[in-house]
Amino acid sequence: MSKKKIIRNLIFVLAILLLVILMIVGLGDIKKIFEFLSNAKLSYIFLAILFVLLYAITYQASLMILTKYRYKDIKFIDLFAISGTEFFFNAITPFSSGGQPFQAYALKRKNMKLADSTSALLINFIAYQVCLNIIAIVFLILYYSRIYQEIDAFIAFLIVGFSINMVIMVGLILIGTVKPIGRFFIFLFDKICKIKFLNRFSSKHDDFVLYIDNMQNAFKEIIKSFKIWVLILLTKIISFLIYYAIPFVGLYAIGVEIQMIDLPYVMALTAFVLTIAIWVPTPGASGGVEYAFKELYSPFIEGYGYSTNDALQISLALLMIWRLLTYYFLILYGFILYLIFERRDRKNNNLMQLEEKSDIMVKENL
Repeated sequence: MSKKKIIRNLIFVLAILLLVILMIVGLGDIKKIFEFLSNAKLSYIFLAILFVLLYAITYQASLMILTKYRYKDIKFIDLFAISGTEFFFNAITPFSSGGQPFQAYALKRKNMKLADSTSALLINFIAYQVCLNIIAIVFLILYYSRIYQEIDAFIAFLIVGFSINMVIMVGLILIGTVKPIGRFFIFLFDKICKIKFLNRFSSKHDDFVLYIDNMQNAFKEIIKSFKIWVLILLTKIISFLIYYAIPFVGLYAIGVEIQMIDLPYVMALTAFVLTIAIWVPTPGASGGVEYAFKELYSPFIEGYGYSTNDALQISLALLMIWRLLTYYFLILYGFILYLIFERRDRKNNNLMQLEEKSDIMVKENL
């Protein structure tokens, strides 16, 4: 992604932020929302920020472990920066599609073999999908009846989102473990490309075949390195659980005296928000996330004795805190790590050029 495109996407994301704020304000009473926000307890806001940072670090840990396992020469600061750029590039691209390509490029710049970096990134993505679905299944089993009672009109969206995630996970597993399935998808891809308005994708045949091969190689790596696989699953599950708990801290910040017994349910609600909205085709699933959050959290807050209107205003105030911290704060976090990577990479290239010039001068003098 060129610098011009990055700037263009950032401007687009900021425009979406403005629209989201206007949407939130339009859904509620602006005075009430800002009254709750102005009275928010700073100690809990700082605790929520700490949770976001803990989430980011544990989320990055899986790729760092996988990369270090294959390429021990990479420095910790470079690996930490590269793993964190995902928050930036995923956030500014539709369907969170920008993170992995940049990370593959960045790891190549650090002299890691493309086959190794691709394998690590694919295994990390598989771990993400597996953990996302495992947690969603557990929460669905535990809270389906409660969700159905509180937001029965919204349950269809939850089932659709969950089904899409499950299909993708099962598809990845089948492609990676059953070679005939991989060949079938290649055959299907070629047939689809014969459709008149889709034939421009036929030039991507070799790339698609390579992706299938890489996926199958990634599953071979999982079998060979099963202990590493278990370790990265644990880091991913921990990171998800930390992320899902952030609105719980946010509720305390706003002044809702929520009971600890409801912590798992709050985590489930956050998981369901992402399950419902994850496939909205805008950067950060903006629009879909906000609507799902409001619909899921308003009935829950109302259950704590608030009127329907106050519950709505509290859920919108909570939404602004949660979204600013978990999306826009993480964009800034990822952008800073991107700048660190670029600066270190540029410095390393300058040193290499100086060394090459020095070698040439020595040879000329000899």
